[in-house]
Amino acid sequence: MDRVVVRWIAVFWLTAMAEGLQVTVPDKKKVAMLFQPTVLRCHFSTSSHQPAVVQWKFKSYCQDRMGESLGMSSLRAQSLSKRNLEWDPYLDCLDSRRTVRVVASKQGSTVTLGDFYRGREITIVHDADLQIGKLMWGDSGLYYCIITTPDDLEGKNEDSVELLVLE
Repeated sequence: MDRVVVRWIAVFWLTAMAEGLQVTVPDKKKVAMLFQPTVLRCHFSTSSHQPAVVQWKFKSYCQDRMGESLGMSSLRAQSLSKRNLEWDPYLDCLDSRRTVRVVASKQGSTVTLGDFYRGREITIVHDADLQIGKLMWGDSGLYYCIITTPDDLEGKNEDSVELLVLE
């Protein structure tokens, strides 16, 4: 009986080691109201015994999404996205064509806000959830949850959620 338990523990441990770091954001798109609080969820699993560094990055839309949300998207964007169903004209562009900035980072229990977000009610709660106290107009965009561990370099270390702030 003891051998069976030891074997199962070994198989479980090897499986966990093979998977490596796995980051998932359960909600791929979130709509929230202006001046209201929100939480962007991020879950991760790792075989590392070292503390993970959590970082949330913001990437602006490639073009204004408010027109689409009000039913006024451009004909050019509609025709391009119909030709290539995998391509989204609002989300898919080079970082050099949009604003990219660090929102917050957490190492251990210390949370550090990016320069643009200092003075705002923003923190990382639980293991890796981004909590924003009061949404502003410029908060609409893509948010990337990025997890770094010193000794777990395999797997998927980031995932993203789209946040659309409405009035």
